[in-house]
Amino acid sequence: MGVIDPGDILRLPLGHFTVPEGVDDHRIGQKIVVVAYLIRHPRGLFLFDTGIGEGLAAVEERYHPFRRSLPAALRAAGVSAEDVRLLANCHLHFDHAGGNFNFPARPILAQRVEYDAAHEPDYTLPGPVADFDGARFELIEGEAEPLPGVRIVPTPGHVPGHQSLVVETTSGRVVIAGQAFNEASAYAHAQYAWSLKAGGTDEPLPPIPDWIGRLQEFDPWRVVFAHDLAVWESDRPATL
Repeated sequence: MGVIDPGDILRLPLGHFTVPEGVDDHRIGQKIVVVAYLIRHPRGLFLFDTGIGEGLAAVEERYHPFRRSLPAALRAAGVSAEDVRLLANCHLHFDHAGGNFNFPARPILAQRVEYDAAHEPDYTLPGPVADFDGARFELIEGEAEPLPGVRIVPTPGHVPGHQSLVVETTSGRVVIAGQAFNEASAYAHAQYAWSLKAGGTDEPLPPIPDWIGRLQEFDPWRVVFAHDLAVWESDRPATL
């Protein structure tokens, strides 16, 4: 049984950006939401993602981001940046980790391969993301459980160091998938393909990530995303 109520997982809208021309993405020209998630855990507040960074003219010209202040979003949730005990980013691109600098001396959990990538040219905004004064990263390789009932699970694909959260709640497990999938519908397709494969179908199936099976071991009740406000939910009743 989980230690928190599903209502203790709060979605924080932090703006949007526009998918630019010249990328392999069916959403070209669309405005894509950016959200973070705040978990009210008995041992302290856990923040997953910190919003859109500033400081690179090429980002402004290419993505035309609109930002909502992270401190303002936290205040709207009734807390402050100083109240946050622990953080993680699904990955360290500018639209997921740009507000990390608001949390000096707070542990930020990241996959080692992702932290290394953040220091490669043209990957992110390393200053506000990873190299700000007081930055305190705790590097992991694989799964980890930073708080009881909160598990980090690697979900590579978008980048090699992408990670998601699995949170135990009183209604079932909630997966905060970040950008493991751009849209809830993409997760639904992969989950269904996995279920058919697990059932022994002989029909050809689309490729699915290797880690989908690991997520299904948790029997998720709800899955939420960083770039889609839609929510995937299991067709089984929630545990009350």
